[in-house]
Amino acid sequence: MSSPNPAQVPQIKKILRFYKASSYVTGGFLILLMITWGIRRLPFLGFDLWLLGPNGFFSFEQYGVDGEGLPDVGFNLTVWILIIHGWLYVVYLFADFRIWTLMRWSFTRFLLIALGGVVPFLSFYTENRYAKMAHEQLSKLEGK
Repeated sequence: MSSPNPAQVPQIKKILRFYKASSYVTGGFLILLMITWGIRRLPFLGFDLWLLGPNGFFSFEQYGVDGEGLPDVGFNLTVWILIIHGWLYVVYLFADFRIWTLMRWSFTRFLLIALGGVVPFLSFYTENRYAKMAHEQLSKLEGK
């Protein structure tokens, strides 16, 4: 594993901030996703979260078989949380890719960081561990 280019230190610091932010936002939405999945899939629950539907500003609507019986008006927050997390994961992967290429880390490390966006709570751990590792490498490069 080679070390990063010293001329890229300012760029690396900038992408590290972006990586940290994307880790927390993606991790937060993954937790929301798991909660809404549980509300929908657990046998005794079976509800979707609904916004601006016929039953008020925010309500739980019976999911039914393959979504039968859901309202025709309003927004299905369960589905929107899934969609938003998907796009945030793309942003997270971009941040992961940028930090990986600039730091010249192994492909295994790239994969471990990428798992942070799909394994609940892992993004918080990987952000802490690899951001700290990157800062230590940058400190050595800068001679601090």
